[in-house]
Amino acid sequence: AFTPPLAAGMNATDDKVEVVSTQERIELIGGGSVTGTVLKEDADRLFIDIGPTIVQLPTRSVISRTRLLEGKEVDSDSEIDRIYRIGDGEPLPLQEAERNARSSVVRIMAGGGLGSGFIISEDGLVVTNVHVVEGERDIQLTVYLDDAEGGARKQQIENVEIVAMNPFLDLALLRIPDAESLQLRAVKFAAADSLDRSQKVFAVGTPRGFERTVSEGIISDPYRSFEGQCYIQTTTPINPGNSGGALFNEAGEVVGVTNMKIMQSEGLNFAIPLDQVKFFLDRRESFLFDESQPNTGVRYLPPPKKNQ
Repeated sequence: AFTPPLAAGMNATDDKVEVVSTQERIELIGGGSVTGTVLKEDADRLFIDIGPTIVQLPTRSVISRTRLLEGKEVDSDSEIDRIYRIGDGEPLPLQEAERNARSSVVRIMAGGGLGSGFIISEDGLVVTNVHVVEGERDIQLTVYLDDAEGGARKQQIENVEIVAMNPFLDLALLRIPDAESLQLRAVKFAAADSLDRSQKVFAVGTPRGFERTVSEGIISDPYRSFEGQCYIQTTTPINPGNSGGALFNEAGEVVGVTNMKIMQSEGLNFAIPLDQVKFFLDRRESFLFDESQPNTGVRYLPPPKKNQ
């Protein structure tokens, strides 16, 4: 039988063990999650008490860990490096969810091309597609800021920095300079990566240059395989200029990143799933932008060839 050692939150004395109830929500590659108390961890495995039993998870399958106290998220050393926020999943009226989402969407202009993106943190980090900014260094954003009368005003941002890129996932991370002076509003990510068929979703972007256009649809297939990648298939209209924008659920939380459609077809639109977005952001140091190789992340020297 497995006898776990004392975990963080347990205090040992000569005659008793005091357990302080601290749980974690562990999100896994593929969209699953586990909630329980981490009893032990090493380089390869996590041992988690989920109540009726203890399960083992390989650490390589873990995307993120969120410490919980009485079911709510709390600050934790393991979460210091997280650069996005998780929502509570509470559905909202479409008008309210859309209004919240629109404040976080940006228009992206790069090399004469047009795309969309969305703000994930108040310090100016923005997610978009690689193909929106690929090969370009002169990148401009238009943000939509709340004004004193309850409306919005546009502000164009120059000299936007590329932080990280992953061409395989078609995801890029940008940074807005001097963001602290802009009072930006950031999106929230959905807590669960899983989606259901026929679930309502909506997108906000800049199709054909029409700023902050909202389009609504449903999930046709949450796990559509296409050229070796997994995508969310949706009936939500996506057109040139929507690329890099967010796909939102009924709570106004991000569930994916819109990136393509099948031309000359109706209702065949696709988005990058949220678990892949989190994977990219949590491991962004692996994909740091390299000025000498503007279309990729960090490049390494190839290993020496084996002598014949």
